This record gives sequence, C-alpha cells and structure tokens, in this order.
Amino acid sequence: MVRFRAFVCAAGIVTLAASASGQSEIFPNVHNQPIVIHVVDGRDGKPLAHARVSLVGGYTARDLHLQMWHEEAFTDEQGRARISSAMENLPILQIEVAKSQLCADSHSAIVSVEQIRRDGLSMPNRCGTGAAEGTPGVFTVFVKTRITKSKPALNSRRSANLIATRSN
Repeated sequence: MVRFRAFVCAAGIVTLAASASGQSEIFPNVHNQPIVIHVVDGRDGKPLAHARVSLVGGYTARDLHLQMWHEEAFTDEQGRARISSAMENLPILQIEVAKSQLCADSHSAIVSVEQIRRDGLSMPNRCGTGAAEGTPGVFTVFVKTRITKSKPALNSRRSANLIATRSN
C-alpha cells in the first residue's frame, strides 16, 4: 500500500513538472519524416550505387559501442539508402560504408538524427572536390573509391609474335 502511494506521488510530480515546463508530452515523439543516407564519391561527387551501409543506433556512445541496434542497407542507383523507422527514432547514429574509407578523419561517422532531420548534414570531404547541399532528412557521406589501374594493352604486332613463337 505504501509503495503504491509513493508511485502515484512520483507520477504526479513528473506530470506536474512536465506541464509546468510547457511540454505537452513526457514521452519521446515518433517522427514520420524518412532519413536518407546519400553515399557519394569524394573525388567527383558521383553517387555510389549498390554500396553496403552499416548503421548502428542508440541513445548513448555505450549503445553504439555495444551495437544495441544494428542494421544494414544497400544504396540504390542514385546512391541513396533509406533507414528503417526504428533507427530514425533513435537520437544518434554511427555510419560506416563497407569496403570503402570515409573521406573524413575517422573510420565511421557519428551523427545526431535530429540535426539530420532538421537541417540535413554532410560529413567533411577531404578526398576531392565533391560537395553536397544541406537538405533536411539527408545525410551525405563522402567515401574514397578505389582507382582501378587498367593494364596497358598489348601491341597487336607483339601479341602476334608471342602467339607465333608459342605455336612453334
């Protein structure tokens, strides 16, 4: 009986404090605006299609370290990956792109979801001239892409000589 009265008294104090501070709700809101991760090449700003994006969400840095909420997404042809509604309602996200290095100083980006939702956000680009404008609900990630060095083509006369010598 005493515990019940203490619980009711504590609930009343919390409700009174919330109404006095001008808040209409004491529980977190669920947002319906989608959050999009836009993965682009840091050198030229072209979107990366079919890149695997790893997302870890949480309330604190400890949640991120323990990977309490984790999901993966793939980018579409425009380099955009939409995150799930469960992840977009968490306060912070850690973002990594598989098999790519970020163009920032760190291995992964830790960002505020509220800031992405309100202003849009892009990480610093230390790879090249690619730029992004701040669009609400979009977080732009710049990554280093691998430069594929093409092998020099063999001279047709040289390749004909190689074939001739192998057949003899």
